[in-house]
Amino acid sequence: MQTEHWLILFLCGMFLLPAADAGAAMSRLTIQDEMIVDGHGRQIFLWGMNLGEKSSARRHESWHGPEEFHDLRRWGMNAVRLLIFWSAVEPTPGIYDDAYLEGVDKRIRWAQEAGLFVVLDMHQDLWSEAVPGGNGAPAWATLDDGEPHRFLGGAWSTAYFTSPQVQRAFDNFWANAPGPGDVGIQDRFALAWQHVARRYVDTPAVIGFDILNEPFPGSPIREVALAIWRAIPAIFRGASMPNGFGALLASLEERPLPAWLLDALDDPTRHRRALEAVTPTAQTFEREKLMPMYRRVHNAIREVHPHGIFFLEPSVLANVGVPSAIAPLTDDHGERDPLQAYMPHAYDIVVDTPLAHQPSENRLRVIFNQQQRDAGTLGMPLLIGEWGAFYGNHRTQDAARIKGALLEEKSMGAFYWDYHRGIEEAAYFESLARPQPVAVAGRVQQVAFDPASGVFNCTWDADPGIAADSVFAAPAFWSAAPPVTRVTPETAAVRVEHHPEHADTVYVKVTTPDAPTSITLTMQPG
Repeated sequence: MQTEHWLILFLCGMFLLPAADAGAAMSRLTIQDEMIVDGHGRQIFLWGMNLGEKSSARRHESWHGPEEFHDLRRWGMNAVRLLIFWSAVEPTPGIYDDAYLEGVDKRIRWAQEAGLFVVLDMHQDLWSEAVPGGNGAPAWATLDDGEPHRFLGGAWSTAYFTSPQVQRAFDNFWANAPGPGDVGIQDRFALAWQHVARRYVDTPAVIGFDILNEPFPGSPIREVALAIWRAIPAIFRGASMPNGFGALLASLEERPLPAWLLDALDDPTRHRRALEAVTPTAQTFEREKLMPMYRRVHNAIREVHPHGIFFLEPSVLANVGVPSAIAPLTDDHGERDPLQAYMPHAYDIVVDTPLAHQPSENRLRVIFNQQQRDAGTLGMPLLIGEWGAFYGNHRTQDAARIKGALLEEKSMGAFYWDYHRGIEEAAYFESLARPQPVAVAGRVQQVAFDPASGVFNCTWDADPGIAADSVFAAPAFWSAAPPVTRVTPETAAVRVEHHPEHADTVYVKVTTPDAPTSITLTMQPG
């Protein structure tokens, strides 16, 4: 039916899913005053990429080798979000594949040798390797009750909205339905995480856990569809739309999305109206389904790993700015776990389409503003687990600049999606291999980088009680020669140093004066 066509198209457009000090030993990171801090008390900014291999046929062995991890460091980065897969960790119920985990060990070792922190992400797309085009859960953990898989074409992620198999598998996971051996499927998932966490409890590079990539509600997505349908008159009030029902239906054949729809949703008020329609269902899911799963996994991990940070993702609907209702994790006595950060993803509705180079800055600002509010409510630092997804699109330089500026303004770190071959040749690479705060002795107030001029500025309230320098990355891609630096006040000493083991990795260090003060560092290519 044409009505169903409209609903699917609009939903898939609206909620398209597609993220140390030089030479020193890696410091265990913690959370303090809504900041990630190192052992000296310096504010740490995690800047890096997502890295992994989604294919079960390739045993999830990514192509990246030691040199690629070194390149990340050379490009001014200090972290990776490393994809791991439940299907590879536990291919048979209750039996863990240590051969697969030895491959993960190797990549973590390469990261640590390059001076990179690692966030482990239990990844999924369309729930499972048992779903065509999917990955994540093992086939034995895909309790779909025989429901069929339906995919109507377009971006791969449309199957979340069209596949009864995917929706039922998620429903049974959230319900902790009994699987093999009559063990709850969510209980199995928690034990798999416990096995992974135990393995890395003494690995300093592994700083924490992203429990589940882009949590999807399952069949309640149909309620989202109905809510959007009912809200269409309010959402598009005053918008310029095709004249007449026939013209409207004809416009839905435009690929990838109707021009009038994108123009209408460029208005922040209309975009927020759409988000408001979805919010009740999304937040009910987070409170009643997502948080109980997070608590189960949190308890399992804390039994064996006392100091990893939990990087909490909200519902996947938060990718486009839906307000989140997730809550801080607590122990059995109601005491808040101090090691938590908020790490949503941030994508405009044109992601994974040929229009990826034309995101709406208005919509992106709605997304980032909401995510910043959510982090404030939670009392957690905000990081962005995934952004970009430009996949070599040669027209995405401006899109990356827009998103980079918002990341500077709103977050304390981010992971680009993803580390693909030839990324250093991409038009948007200038927004990745760029100057960055790494470890700051105080609280950062402002970061700004202008890719056109190459000028970088950072202002922070320095804490003289921190007995370590502030450190900034100066990647060679940005400045082939040592950068030109200026710092105010002049009582703050600045110097340029090469990494003792990697001569092509340059850092700018600033020594804090004895008295509390605001410091501004300016760097430009040498």
